Amino acid sequence: MIIVSQDRDTAINFDNVEIIGIGDPLEDDDGKFKILCNTTSDNQYTIAKYKSEQRANEVLKQVIGKYAQFFENRNRDIIMPPKVYEMPKE
Repeated sequence: MIIVSQDRDTAINFDNVEIIGIGDPLEDDDGKFKILCNTTSDNQYTIAKYKSEQRANEVLKQVIGKYAQFFENRNRDIIMPPKVYEMPKE
């Protein structure tokens, strides 16, 4: 599955993500909750920022749910087109 960042300038293959989580808003100049991806190549990307921790958690659950669906289908003998998840603007 491919994740497209909130600002639409980064696409990350979820197979290369080791950790995805919510960052501390105190580390952000805007005071927003970041969704961060750490990759297998030791890079960290901010893929989205949200005003509240609740919204960041909702979006994180959506990403994980979408990947779970993709992963379940990928293990079957069904040929599936690539799946893309675009991070919501708000």
